[in-house]
Order: sequence, then C-alpha cells, then structure tokens
Amino acid sequence: MDAVVAVEDHRFEQHWGIDLIAIGRAAWNNLISWSLREGGSTITQQLAKNMYFTQEKSFIRKIAEMFMAFRLENTYTKDKILELYVNSIYFGDGYYCVRDASRGYFGKEPIDMTGYESTLLAGIPNAPSVYSLTANPDLAKQRQQYVIQQMVRYGYISEDEGKELSQ
Repeated sequence: MDAVVAVEDHRFEQHWGIDLIAIGRAAWNNLISWSLREGGSTITQQLAKNMYFTQEKSFIRKIAEMFMAFRLENTYTKDKILELYVNSIYFGDGYYCVRDASRGYFGKEPIDMTGYESTLLAGIPNAPSVYSLTANPDLAKQRQQYVIQQMVRYGYISEDEGKELSQ
C-alpha cells in the first residue's frame, strides 16, 4: 500500500480528500503547457470518481468529485479509503482490483507479494495499457523504478532498500 500512496498521492495521510497543493501544481502546469496534462486528484478523489461518476471530464464533475471526496474522508478511515481504492482501480490485462492482479500476475494473494512485486504492481494503474506487464514489461519495469524513487523520496523506504528493490 505504501507504494501506491508514494506514487499516487504522497500527502494522502495529511489531506482531507483534496490536496490544494497538487491542484495548484496541476493547474499551473496545465496553464503553461496550454493543455490538460495533469489532474491533481487525490486517491480519495479517484475513489469517488470510480465509485460514483462516469469517466467524462468536465469542470462540474470535478467539483462534484471534490465534494464526494470530502464526504468519503468524513465517512471512512484512511485505511478503508485505501482498501476501497486498490479494489476499484484497473491493473491491466483484465484485472480490476489488487487481489485479481496479484493472483493473475504473480499467483499469490496481495499479502504474500514481495516488495519487488508490490512496486511493480503499484506502477500499473497510472496507464494500464502502457505499463502492462504482459504487453510492455520493459516499460512496466521503468515505471517500477519511478515508484521506488518516490518511495525513497517520501521516506517509505531507505535508499539502501530502494537499491535492493531496484535489482
């Protein structure tokens, strides 16, 4: 779970469903690039979108998603939100939750995955067709390296642990 938080929403434990810093960063980057390249959504916002909304992109939907994220944060614990999230996201190759993905890719339950496997899996949901373990294993491993870097950067693991996972 730490790998998912490190790569998707490193301030997950500090915010209340909306990360104003991430939203500001995304807005700035979108403005200077003249495109919608970043979203700034938290794990809780992504969960709200997955549970209650379509994939349609609109300003109104984004506002509703923020309100629902705030409501989720006031209803569930952070652990429950994270559990619901990893069981609502697509991991590629037909796997729509972490349990199916860990069984399908590694033949084991999520609790039995190694750190190497967990970091590999955590990188997939960002772009499942791009980081597919079956179609693009090299890109999946590149993304895994990014996940490991983020885990080191945000203090989930030490540099030595990161080097060990990278091997």
